Amino acid sequence: MQPEAAIEHVLGLARQSGLAEVDVLVERGESLGLKIRDAKVEKVDQSTSLGLGVRVLLDGRTGLAYTERLEASALRRVLDEALENAELQDQLEVNLPDPAEDVPAAEALQLYNPELEQLSFEELAEVGLEIEATAKQTDQRVFTLPYLGVSRESGEWILGTSKGTHYRQRANSATTYCGALLQEGEYRKTGFWFWQMRDWNRAEAAAIGPKAVKEGTSLLGAKSIQNCKMPVILDEYCAPQLLGMFFRAFHADAAQKGTSRLVGRLGEKIAGENVTLYDDPHIPGARGSSHLDSEGVLTQKLSLVEQGVFENFLYHVESASKEQRTSTGHARRSYNSGIGTGSHNLVMEKGSYSLEELCQQPERALLVTSLEGAAGCNSISGDISIGVQGFLLEKGERVQPVDSITIAGNFFDLLSQIQGLGNCYQPYLSNVFVPPMLLDGLAISG
Repeated sequence: MQPEAAIEHVLGLARQSGLAEVDVLVERGESLGLKIRDAKVEKVDQSTSLGLGVRVLLDGRTGLAYTERLEASALRRVLDEALENAELQDQLEVNLPDPAEDVPAAEALQLYNPELEQLSFEELAEVGLEIEATAKQTDQRVFTLPYLGVSRESGEWILGTSKGTHYRQRANSATTYCGALLQEGEYRKTGFWFWQMRDWNRAEAAAIGPKAVKEGTSLLGAKSIQNCKMPVILDEYCAPQLLGMFFRAFHADAAQKGTSRLVGRLGEKIAGENVTLYDDPHIPGARGSSHLDSEGVLTQKLSLVEQGVFENFLYHVESASKEQRTSTGHARRSYNSGIGTGSHNLVMEKGSYSLEELCQQPERALLVTSLEGAAGCNSISGDISIGVQGFLLEKGERVQPVDSITIAGNFFDLLSQIQGLGNCYQPYLSNVFVPPMLLDGLAISG
């Protein structure tokens, strides 16, 4: 059975059973990936996925079940399982949202490019082999290319509810990545670069090899530095990576469970006046864009922090009902999971500095270009302790590559320690848009 027909079949069974509040989510995905080594395609990964999840709301009780088979018997069984599960749950004040009015077409978000579906195995292989060849030609110190791949991926999700909501959204992208290991004497360093977009540009996709090599060569001879405190600059790749680990503090359900330090701070100043943060679900082509959330609530641009002042939490239907509020359209769910909170596209407003100008602001600083793991970062307390690589700067000039160091601080303090913001975001597909930033107050350990 096709996904659309399967949804209608489950909703029809629900009507026959007298169930007034049921929603059905189908997710489908396909991918083709090639790994390249020694001038040949070493491995091909081709996969498809399909799943259907049912949620039953029965007198405020929520029951969930899912299946990866779409024949009629499996659909009958998954509805029955969701109903049985609902009867075992505690009662909550949760109701299925009414259908949203005037929902724009999903195509307006520019998430799907049919031309990407025409990318053949042969063309992907040609691009991968070109990346390998150009990377090896770039520098004789290239020892090996341990990570090199090319892929295209596509997916869709379809939501149908017993109240009449029906929404379908498709997205796809193409990706290339390259990791280059370089050796010079006793020093070895790996440089990494990737490209991921929805518009196929063969030249850009294939140009990442030399960029990965350049990243690696710039770090050859890297050393640790002594323990100290100095200004730290996060580039446009590291800033969203680091801050993105802590944005769950803005989830209302986290606050309700006591796992957010922002409880009770609405209307208070939690950051510097140069910090404005919002969630925008309608950025064309962005990874998190959507007109409806996973419960069928119409999405909207929502301010979280305005010139340093905390303005809003993110709510889904259940978390909103606990505070007699309405959902802000931030429910997130997959076919095999329950409802959680999720942002769409988090955006921190840009500043006026280029990265080079930002680096020239302090007399001496650390420029961070790579993060290494996140085991020392705690999204609840806000504690930051993470290994980094980058460059020691003096008067804006790179005087020494550095590694084997850790930066430490706290996310909730960091928001007030931003001394300057850059004027760009990382250029590839993302749902966290944070510009480069100059920070004061982080501890550096060698």
